[in-house]
Amino acid sequence: MFHRFVMTTVLLAPLEACSDGCRNEIVARADAPGGALSAVLFRRDCGATTGLSTQVSILPGGEAPAGRGNVFIADSGHGTPRRSGWGGPWAQARWLGAGHLEVRYAPGSRIFLKRETVPGVRISYRPANE
Repeated sequence: MFHRFVMTTVLLAPLEACSDGCRNEIVARADAPGGALSAVLFRRDCGATTGLSTQVSILPGGEAPAGRGNVFIADSGHGTPRRSGWGGPWAQARWLGAGHLEVRYAPGSRIFLKRETVPGVRISYRPANE
């Protein structure tokens, strides 16, 4: 019995290590015309050693992000971008049409991901001061 417990623990330990310890908190959701897709703006918090980041994912309608953003990721970079009410740099996502999403973001944000397309969707970006 003890041997089975040890083997199970050894086999499952790597799966537990896959968890990155981050939490996502949805800030806003914009459904595409027709509702098949949602643009989800969320705050990602990975603990005290990192700052809060602002992220956007395009997901099937109504789903919540399970990991990092698949469209846009930015943090303040210890700079002075316009802050949001959720703690990360300000951003906004809105649909311009069924296959076109616009992401506006605070100038000065440190950008880690700025994808121009995901399957079926074109993404355009605009600093908030334009």
